[in-house]
Amino acid sequence: MALLACGLLAAPAARAQEATPAPAGAPTYTVQAGDTLFGIARQFGVPLEALQATNPGVDPETLQVGAILLIPGFGDLTGALLIHLLEPGESLASLRLRFGMQRATLIRLNRVLNPDQLYVNQPIVLPGQGDEGAALPVGTSHIAERGEGLLALAATRHQSPWAVAAANRLAHPGLLPPGALLAFPGGEAPIKALPSPLLDVQLGPQPFVQGKTLVVRVVTQQPVALSGSLGEWSLNFVGDATNAQAQYALLGVYRLADPTLYPLTITATTNDGATARLAQSVPVRAGAYATDPPLNVDPATLDPAAVQPEFEKVRAIVTQVSATKLWQGLFALPSVGVIRSRFGSLRSYNGGPYDSFHGGTDFSGGADRPITAPASGIVVLAEELTVRGGATIIDHGWGVFSGYWHQSQILVNVGDAVTPGQIIGYNGATGRVTGPHLHWEVWVGGFQVEPLEWTERVYP
Repeated sequence: MALLACGLLAAPAARAQEATPAPAGAPTYTVQAGDTLFGIARQFGVPLEALQATNPGVDPETLQVGAILLIPGFGDLTGALLIHLLEPGESLASLRLRFGMQRATLIRLNRVLNPDQLYVNQPIVLPGQGDEGAALPVGTSHIAERGEGLLALAATRHQSPWAVAAANRLAHPGLLPPGALLAFPGGEAPIKALPSPLLDVQLGPQPFVQGKTLVVRVVTQQPVALSGSLGEWSLNFVGDATNAQAQYALLGVYRLADPTLYPLTITATTNDGATARLAQSVPVRAGAYATDPPLNVDPATLDPAAVQPEFEKVRAIVTQVSATKLWQGLFALPSVGVIRSRFGSLRSYNGGPYDSFHGGTDFSGGADRPITAPASGIVVLAEELTVRGGATIIDHGWGVFSGYWHQSQILVNVGDAVTPGQIIGYNGATGRVTGPHLHWEVWVGGFQVEPLEWTERVYP
């Protein structure tokens, strides 16, 4: 549950900052790591000046984790305020049941103008205690269809209709309006407004940033075919060999994607052809990437007549998705060379505009430095190219590929199975280069991503 511990545990008195004693009715917030006074004011929708005036003993320059702040502007609300990051499939209706909150309270606290425009990872303000009956944090949710009644739905799940009605704050177990959310106690998944047969949808790691890898995990009640998209980019789902109910889709967030909200859609199709659809927006943030000095390279490697066909050749390979996951755990570094250029930096060639980015990570070293496979996979390209020089691409399964450019020697062939640490070639200075090195790329779902993250985080 994506709750920040705001006001639940006060820091020791010796470490907490002094704050004005809370007047009757004033809610509080406990400062978390990474918080700033400006960010807290923005989160709760109060003027910075009002927040500072309410907490005169707090120094914005030395804001300490654990300091308890008073939050003005919430009327007669008391107690600690919590921040919940909205999860995929959550709505005001599901939040109401999950946290025992009145819908009107949620709207007031979060200044909601359009309930249909809540987005994934949106910070939602909650009181420390609910104001509408007992919370129902986990269970099974159901979106009512025309003509469905609580009595029949409860009976099919062998539950008491009166207990289900009470858990859902309903006066009696009668007919339900189409589209109404009904939650049944039991199970382990958090209550969400997901249409059957979707049980849970998870996105990570957060936040979602240009040039990073996005993992979508969907759990269903029964076998289904899943399809989906994030903006204009397709999500290709594959089955989880360890869990028959779960499917994954991995997608690289395009490095030059506009930092904005993108519509996420996931469609489940059952064996009898029935479909269910989830639609919600997902925010993409700008990445913190550098701008490289202008580079001078062989003009032949900038010729569109060579560049475009080569790009299409590579893209035709890295947009494939095989159902078998071949890698295990972390990727290893493919070289012992010093990193001399990182992924994502903007680039200009031969005095041209900064309209491209560095698609991988560069390691130093000449033709005597070996290149090793970072993970298990199958070689799907091994040849000389104009821009990429001596090039190798390895398919690691599930739409994940790694590329090795500018090699002086290629030691593998298409179709070879490689293992971690196996020497696959040697550094070189072939193709579009300014000197000898290895350029290493990782592609996910057809887009280049930060390769070093794959050496630091286990995906999925």
